[in-house]
Amino acid sequence: MVLLAFICMSLAWSFSWFIMKLQIESIVPPELSVFYRIFFTSIIMFIICFITKQRVTISKKEFSFFIFIGIANFCINFLIGYHAVKFIASGMLATIFSLSIITSEIISSFIDKRKIERKVIISSLVGFIGLAFFILPMIKFDVHDDMIKTLTGVGLAIIMMIIYSLGNVLVGKNKKINKTPLYTSIAYGTGIGSFFLLLINLSQGNGFVFDFSSKYILSLTYLVLIASVIAFVCLFYLIQEIGSAKANYTALIYPVIALITSAYLENFHFNLLSGLGFVMIISALAIEFVQVKSR
Repeated sequence: MVLLAFICMSLAWSFSWFIMKLQIESIVPPELSVFYRIFFTSIIMFIICFITKQRVTISKKEFSFFIFIGIANFCINFLIGYHAVKFIASGMLATIFSLSIITSEIISSFIDKRKIERKVIISSLVGFIGLAFFILPMIKFDVHDDMIKTLTGVGLAIIMMIIYSLGNVLVGKNKKINKTPLYTSIAYGTGIGSFFLLLINLSQGNGFVFDFSSKYILSLTYLVLIASVIAFVCLFYLIQEIGSAKANYTALIYPVIALITSAYLENFHFNLLSGLGFVMIISALAIEFVQVKSR
């Protein structure tokens, strides 16, 4: 059962990046597509809370956490991701995003005012040098528009990674302080996130248009049910059974599958230097999961 959950979670996040790109091609504004995804996810998660009898009431202290978690992880994070995938391949976005495991550790160290572990310093150096190698061949310096397009996409991806990392730190703090059940956390995080997404859409004058094409409906269904609900349920099961550190090993898998998907479906190519950079990024993630034994 653990192996099945691990495979399901890895595959769900592997293909979600390309499917995000399919939604961008729709008549529905990206902000509205994100709202639909997060809003429907929230409804389903609240239903799961009732079915599993997890508590659905939260304290004022928990609510204050969920405001920031909802804005960071389920609002701004997704908005930036949907816009970033306009400019760069979905596999490239997935690869940059996978480094959020490292940036989460760095941000957590600063907030808690504790010394950054040696392995985090090493993984950071390897990962971000690898990221530079990975990105550099994609930038066409001889074509101004293409260069601006790539740099814009990469910049948005890095901002997305940092915001998501900050949200993750807040999720961890809330869990430590308030012991909020994971299903409840996801339900309130997505619920508050969808509220802010609604405000953004109203401020932009986006009407509640919907694309009834099979491509849009199927992509939205995948992103809600598989990439959000099922992936989070698998994550919760893995955390219970094998711990959060081992559960996060999916970060070693989904960028690889996402890049393969981009190669076949988006005509994404990379050379020896970018290939070396990608290997360095995966190696950096592997270093992050090494358990340092105390002497």
